Amino acid sequence: MVTAVIVLSYRTVETERQLSTLQTERESATEEGAQAKSQVEGLGQVAKSLQLKLDNAETEIQRLNQAAANAEARASGYEKQISLLRQGRASCEEFFDGWGIKAAAPPSVVTLFGVAREATAATDCLQKGDVATACKHWEGLLIQIKKIGSPVSDSQAEIQSLIRKHSCKNF
Repeated sequence: MVTAVIVLSYRTVETERQLSTLQTERESATEEGAQAKSQVEGLGQVAKSLQLKLDNAETEIQRLNQAAANAEARASGYEKQISLLRQGRASCEEFFDGWGIKAAAPPSVVTLFGVAREATAATDCLQKGDVATACKHWEGLLIQIKKIGSPVSDSQAEIQSLIRKHSCKNF
């Protein structure tokens, strides 16, 4: 009987030790699981943050692409205008703004150049069907022609006729 009690006591102690080890392992696994869960949550937040940054970067890239396309379109328009200027023609959108500029050329040459450019620009406006802008060119020309006087003033009647013909508002 003593042997049986000793064997049973030994088995009980051994079983308690195994249970204690299992409980420690279980607590350790629970802690590791909690840490893993915390890390996963942290990684989820990092992933969300990175996704937000990626979305912002894609939006910025789209904005920059649009700005580049707009700049390219403007550059193309400028190249066209430069080409027309080299041919001695002005486009409808261009207004001569060098009336009072002190240039190396004599003032009369600058003035005649300005008159020719405004007249050419008005003609381009008519070709494009933009009568309102053509009227603005002609009205600006009348102001300058009054300042210049003869011999350019001889074309004043012709410009006034064009203004009436196209029913310009301010005339």
